Amino acid sequence: MATPFVFGSHDRMKDLERRIGFIARSGLPVLIEGASGTGKEALAELLHFNSGTAAAFTRIICRKSGSGVYPELASTTSRPRDLSALDSSMQGTVFLKNVYLLSPAEQDQILTILDEMGARHNGNNQGATPRIISSTTEPLEPLISRRELNPALYHRLSVYRIYLPPLRERREDIPELFAHMVRRAVNGGSAPQRPPSALLDVMMAYDWPGNLHELQNVARTYVVTADADEIIAELSERSRQTPRTSQGQQDQRSLKEQVKRASQKLESEIILRTLERHHWNRRRAAQSLQISYRALLYKMKNCDLRTELQTTPEEK
Repeated sequence: MATPFVFGSHDRMKDLERRIGFIARSGLPVLIEGASGTGKEALAELLHFNSGTAAAFTRIICRKSGSGVYPELASTTSRPRDLSALDSSMQGTVFLKNVYLLSPAEQDQILTILDEMGARHNGNNQGATPRIISSTTEPLEPLISRRELNPALYHRLSVYRIYLPPLRERREDIPELFAHMVRRAVNGGSAPQRPPSALLDVMMAYDWPGNLHELQNVARTYVVTADADEIIAELSERSRQTPRTSQGQQDQRSLKEQVKRASQKLESEIILRTLERHHWNRRRAAQSLQISYRALLYKMKNCDLRTELQTTPEEK
């Protein structure tokens, strides 16, 4: 069974959800692009299981070994296979993971196999031709420019291209994804209480460099400990350790300054999201953040957020 794939409400993901049935049934080669942890393999499995085929999904891990491409055993294959099996016997879906790591010799090897598959397809043996889905965490066009990737292979693999955005670009999906991951982590056991708004605010403000993998680890921790404060502290510390500035800017700033700026930015984003959720009612926002009303006004001023709003009757 395929790993569950949650599309969410991000515009790009909603558009992909609308097209996923057509892409799956088309049988076209697909190239899935995106940073590590964005769900490329889960999407490949989803395409396979919605394609209508009963044949296997075979995962092949590409490495710059210089000695051939070696597969990793997938849940739907009975045994590991090496690349030579692609030339005649394989059916279903072949998932080539990390194609940007292929050496020139391995690229030629795959092109030869694809040519053999095409010859078999044209020879009225269409049912036996496997579907190729590949993935990359690195842009492939620069590799072509540097003559590190054969353009013929690139065009054969990328008939249909899908880009999966990093989690920081689809923050609106974080609550749904987190809830889904918590349900899966519980696995029939007792679920922890609904995460407090303060935890969701921190998760929405955090950049998630590890993307879905990192979020899944946090969900598993929450199921085990049910300690939102511990997770808030951990994510805040991670954010301070990985300031969201360019490398050039980081090199010109002291560690202390980088930590201070990152902490202020995270605090500003948390306050802003809390205020928006409470329709800018500052007293309710302060209660949600578990700080005093005066402290909130002070922090808003430091974060250059609006403090000149008149006090509403609800705030008195």
